[in-house]
Amino acid sequence: MMNYGLFIDYEWCSGCHACELACKQEHGHKTDEWGIRVIERMYRGRDKNVFEYVPIPTEFCDFCMQRVAEGKKPACVHHCLTKCMEFGPMEQMSNLATKKKKTVVFGRTF
Repeated sequence: MMNYGLFIDYEWCSGCHACELACKQEHGHKTDEWGIRVIERMYRGRDKNVFEYVPIPTEFCDFCMQRVAEGKKPACVHHCLTKCMEFGPMEQMSNLATKKKKTVVFGRTF
């Protein structure tokens, strides 16, 4: 068994939803199901509203382990237009997160 992590630098996520669409196409999820879901958050900055987009894996996410077994990246990571997502061993992804200020790492053991 190995611990894998999905690193997301949400400072750079543009909210394009390419990750959601790639996941739906890869896994054939229904209209109301997502393997990864882009959440829009808004907060008040100094003198304007600030929007952030955070892709979050759902209960349907399996980190595309079939693709990973073939030496490919998960569909969401492969199709991310801003390249704000990475996938790999949990320790590596955690190290990436320490170098950035707006990140999240989701981990699973397979």
